Amino acid sequence: MKAILTKHEIINTYDQRQQEQCGLYEEYKRIKQDNPTFGYKRIARLLGHPYGKTRWWHCGKYTPVPIQTVQWLEGNGLLPLETNNQKICIIAKVLGATFGDGGIFGNLNGIFLSSSELEAVQEFGEDLKKIFGDKIEDNSRIIEGGEYGHSWCYQNTNRNVIRFFVALGAPVGDKAQVTLVVPKWIQEETVAVQDEFFGSLIGGEVGIPKVHCGGTHLDAFSLGITAKDDLANNRIDFLNALAIYLNSKGINTGKYLSTTIRK
Repeated sequence: MKAILTKHEIINTYDQRQQEQCGLYEEYKRIKQDNPTFGYKRIARLLGHPYGKTRWWHCGKYTPVPIQTVQWLEGNGLLPLETNNQKICIIAKVLGATFGDGGIFGNLNGIFLSSSELEAVQEFGEDLKKIFGDKIEDNSRIIEGGEYGHSWCYQNTNRNVIRFFVALGAPVGDKAQVTLVVPKWIQEETVAVQDEFFGSLIGGEVGIPKVHCGGTHLDAFSLGITAKDDLANNRIDFLNALAIYLNSKGINTGKYLSTTIRK
């Protein structure tokens, strides 16, 4: 049994100031535990901070936001996240989708999945509920889009859910602008977990181009990803990781084809 995710990885998804506040809070708890008779004013002096901060902590109110996220995830049995967690496969499935037609908004305000199939985005939402419970449905919505209404997008704005997947390695923001790396824990996990992650990614992204790259006949299954020129090597590394997985299943993979998208 191995820990995939601890509270420290969650806290590290927040900015430096929030991380520092968490450090102070943990130090406050340590001093209080070692010295039960100390009041909040005395602990504040030891920490070198105003009384106001420790007064609220003493009352059990206004703990740092990252700590609140940690506590919420702990309450849902997701921290620490270990390899034997019964939800690990479905977590890997959702994570895989964020590398394809899903993702996390750059401002960390939502996790989403877009698809031309309504059933696909509904399934994404149901998977999230299986992980976090029905209560997150209050933060979800499905938007119909496209010129002819043929596009659907599931969105969930629960910040605890978002931070959980950021800490697990989900890409944030415009994927054409950021590096893509198959999380190390996925590569080290069981075949079942890898099947869910890569199956989710491939299921949303694989297709058959109209013509072969040579322009003479239909191609085999292909998977395409976009990136800026300076991320070309990163995309090759990412596709290599995918190829290694497919080869392990006895599926031969072909060459890479690079094209330029005209603006």
